[in-house]
Amino acid sequence: MPKFACRCGHVINLSGGTTDSEWALVPERTIDEIGGALNEGKVLSDEVFYDTIMENGITAYRCPACGRLHLEEAGRNKFVTYVKEVIS
Repeated sequence: MPKFACRCGHVINLSGGTTDSEWALVPERTIDEIGGALNEGKVLSDEVFYDTIMENGITAYRCPACGRLHLEEAGRNKFVTYVKEVIS
């Protein structure tokens, strides 16, 4: 079972397919390109759609306990972590 341990101690369960904790950060340019292709009447298979998203996107895991974002560095199974900042 794949799991990801957040620095706060919460264990994020990633088994069973895509979870609410797994996100894809996608550049706006990629979204515009896909939208443009659809607007031109091009039919994209689900494989082409997902490949386009993931070749330009970054996988991120969001901890439901503390809100930290763990961004994977170029599919290398190494992560950069961002802590939620509270501004008052």
